[in-house]
Amino acid sequence: MSRTRIQPEKRKKQILDQAEQLFLERGYYGVNLDDVAAAAEVVRGTVLHYFGSKEQLYKAVLERRSVQDTELLLTLMQSREQKVTEILKTFVYFCQRSFREAKASTDRCFENPELRYQYDAIRLQTYYRLLDGFEELIERGNEEGVMKVVNPRGRAAAILFGIFGISGESMSTIEVSVELQALIENMLGVRI
Repeated sequence: MSRTRIQPEKRKKQILDQAEQLFLERGYYGVNLDDVAAAAEVVRGTVLHYFGSKEQLYKAVLERRSVQDTELLLTLMQSREQKVTEILKTFVYFCQRSFREAKASTDRCFENPELRYQYDAIRLQTYYRLLDGFEELIERGNEEGVMKVVNPRGRAAAILFGIFGISGESMSTIEVSVELQALIENMLGVRI
């Protein structure tokens, strides 16, 4: 029986898909490379070929998730079909959902300083990717008359930094939800 050769990018995606699912289900420490290889229907050496180590695989999963989330949030913030307050509600809901989905995995990785550093570095990249879009959203809120923010860039930076600070703590999903909503409402002077 001959094996079908899969293109390298498809194979890498296949491994990432399975690794992400396993990390979400079991957390970082509950997964080993043999688990990922078996789920992706490859050998351990193939996983190592593409990612080098479990830590690098985890980092790749986090980075990919960050890019996907960022693209969705930027699309949301640029939407002209919704009012700014509705976009902010959806933004908060999205952040809450993302936190809830990743909580078990990220809480476990916080025990390891190297993994925490990787996670924080990825969150900082996401912060910078979202900053311009969030600033534009605040400017639009000013134009719509629902906000009166003098320095939209500074406020966008403060809010996003606050969001990533909150989500980087080991808090319950309810606590995070309350803090996210309060942060945005208080910093922008809008009720969402």
